[in-house]
Amino acid sequence: MQSLTSSYYVRAFNCQGGSTLTSSSRSETSGYNWIVSKGTKGYIQSGGSGGNTLGVVLNNTIIDFSHSYLAKRGSANNASQVRGIQSTLSCLGYSVGSVDGIFGAQTEAAVKEFQQSRGLTADGIVGKQTYHHLSHATY
Repeated sequence: MQSLTSSYYVRAFNCQGGSTLTSSSRSETSGYNWIVSKGTKGYIQSGGSGGNTLGVVLNNTIIDFSHSYLAKRGSANNASQVRGIQSTLSCLGYSVGSVDGIFGAQTEAAVKEFQQSRGLTADGIVGKQTYHHLSHATY
């Protein structure tokens, strides 16, 4: 996570993607904290709107793309990141089973359905594109 003060574009949303709030000119760390304080999900980009997405927040869980962030069935996943994915998908109306931090068959099916609905490759793997779409998806 970068901590230098620079120009960052930060957006926060409620669960269904509404109540958009936008901020700028924060450090990356304070940007993540701002998202958590203003909504349940969001994203931070370098530069300005349309810049490189540095990470997202899902269900108040920070997922920083400078660290291990891929989530998929059958691999060692960060349980809090998977709970963030599950909570966000559930809020959007997808059936994930229990929000338990385990990337099982139901979570994989929900991820694929979400990816397909957004025109993404429906492979069931949550990478940067899927995280970014989850971070601002509407119901």
